[in-house]
Amino acid sequence: MIMSLCIGNINISIIEIINVFSNENNTFRKIILDIRLPRLLNAFLVGISLSVSGLILQTFLRNNLAETGILGISAGAGLGAIIVFILTTSISISFLNLISFTFAFSTTLLIFFIAKGLNRKYETYFSVNKIILSGIAINALLSAVNALLLIVAGNDLTQIIYWMNGGLNGRGWEEFKNVIVFVIIGLTISLLILKNLKIINIGDEIASSLGINLKVTQILAVIACSLLASSAVAVAGIISFIGLIIPNIIRLILGSDLKFNFAGAVLLGPVFMIISDLIARTVISPSELPVGIVTAFIGAPVFVWLILKSKNI
Repeated sequence: MIMSLCIGNINISIIEIINVFSNENNTFRKIILDIRLPRLLNAFLVGISLSVSGLILQTFLRNNLAETGILGISAGAGLGAIIVFILTTSISISFLNLISFTFAFSTTLLIFFIAKGLNRKYETYFSVNKIILSGIAINALLSAVNALLLIVAGNDLTQIIYWMNGGLNGRGWEEFKNVIVFVIIGLTISLLILKNLKIINIGDEIASSLGINLKVTQILAVIACSLLASSAVAVAGIISFIGLIIPNIIRLILGSDLKFNFAGAVLLGPVFMIISDLIARTVISPSELPVGIVTAFIGAPVFVWLILKSKNI
């Protein structure tokens, strides 16, 4: 976090950061308070949101390869953003975050409704397999729609592709304030259902015999994942790799205890995102790379190395 504040097109010393409010250099103060600090906090929110949502989703679906894309959240948010970019009006651009968040959350609700099926209101739980299959189907459909819109995007194509690869360039206090409440709610719900998810992960029958309401827990898990992942997408665009790799790395390091995994996701997700964003904005300075590309370049080799080193896989 300190490195993120210090390093950039203009390097700033730690002493100047500590004395930011008493510093007479208005340029340094503006860079720190109006550009780097809000960008750092947005990176923190995106990292914690994607890592925790990935952990909850993988635990809930009992599939370590699950991530937010499996519920169509990324594709839904992408559809909303593409529509905004194609309209290219000042009003629509100002509501980019809200629209992408709404599309992402609505997509998740649609998948959950399909998985529920018709005339199944008396079922005690939702089929995990149906949720996964519904997510794959809707994700494929939305991806096709997004590809079609990209073909007709015209002059907006470059801007859309950059957004869909993820990035924090230009993100400030407004984006942070727009999603912080949703992130806190998502984290709180995740923490409250952690114990139930740990038991459900063993088996639905065992969880039912212990008096756990499976359907309520499943609904809360999906709501938490939707809030967290939608918030991250609304701020930074589509960054799909963190939600997959961070929970798996944490399991390889800390084992399978869910409460330790949750704490690890809260810590490692933001660290990974902040480092990736720092590299994205400095490696080809003064230009920037999409941070989604950097997370893949860093995360994939580390993940492969941990898998090869682990004796428990």
